Amino acid sequence: MHNSQFAGRSVVIVVLLLAMAAQLQLSTQVEYMNSNQDICRLFPDNTKIREPGYCDRWIVCKNLKTTEGEICTGSTSKFNLNSGSCAKSLEKKDTYCDAPCTSKTNGYVGDSFNCANWYYCEKAKLLSSGVCEGGRYFDQASGGCYYPQNTQCNAKFEICQIAPVGVKVKDEVYCNSYITCSKTGEMTRNECEPGKYFEVLSGECIQKALVECDKHPLPEDACGNKKLAKRDTFVSDGATCRGYLYCRDMGSGIPDPDPVWQQCPLGTFFNATLQLCQDKSACKCSEDRCDGRESGFELMQVAGCHNYVECVNGVEMSPFRCDDDEYFDIETEKCTTEPRHYQICS
Repeated sequence: MHNSQFAGRSVVIVVLLLAMAAQLQLSTQVEYMNSNQDICRLFPDNTKIREPGYCDRWIVCKNLKTTEGEICTGSTSKFNLNSGSCAKSLEKKDTYCDAPCTSKTNGYVGDSFNCANWYYCEKAKLLSSGVCEGGRYFDQASGGCYYPQNTQCNAKFEICQIAPVGVKVKDEVYCNSYITCSKTGEMTRNECEPGKYFEVLSGECIQKALVECDKHPLPEDACGNKKLAKRDTFVSDGATCRGYLYCRDMGSGIPDPDPVWQQCPLGTFFNATLQLCQDKSACKCSEDRCDGRESGFELMQVAGCHNYVECVNGVEMSPFRCDDDEYFDIETEKCTTEPRHYQICS
């Protein structure tokens, strides 16, 4: 292959990777109104938020589900995120509820944040507005109201347009991070301290083993770097004993930015050196060794094979040591006088 051909191929790959990264970032900031996911999946218990698609009402998140709040009326007909209450106006610099009329609009225009709303514009001048009734969506192409299955709705909103100031919100990129919004509507991503993940219900960072996670943060240079990319290979996920990442072959000097996460079967842990899932009694791992265990006792990675730990709902709890220097037997999960030697504790 000529150098020019290779260079062209590399540019295409890099552009694609940047597009993937941008899409990933966008998906954590933007929610679509036609999504079937409850917005309260992202908020701590009892959080009061602006109801998506509206400016005059709020809802309460309870147990990750939306519950009814109130509608603001009269002289305080707007729900203000800064005060967390009904007010005469929205927070400063907020354009969430502005009519979409611009110098380029003429005629019917759909709402950018509510599928049912419509406006009639004469360039930047708003002539009239309304709401489709009966659960129908506004169709801009025809200027009519139709049932959701018969039209397309791209109305969307950003998290900080509905989230209270300072409240910790789940970041769906990685389990160890969360989002906060400022008074000016700016979003900040924050990371929990090492060894902890963000728990949505409590709104706090807690021991990571206690948080159900399907998007562990990637280890630094998980798939290598531009000098030496790891290609078509498996690496530890750096967060669990069973989890591992598959680094795809993206080309020389191009580390996989989004490796595929997978898990070893129950009873086995991932061995990065051997590139395989191995019986956990033979595989050393400094992460929670109760991974995949609902209950019972698990041998600890301590020299002598005398130490073990209790597993509760897949999490390491109380550590123990066999009396009189007895050995822990992984088959019976009991201490025995018969010598036991396993690779992780020998």
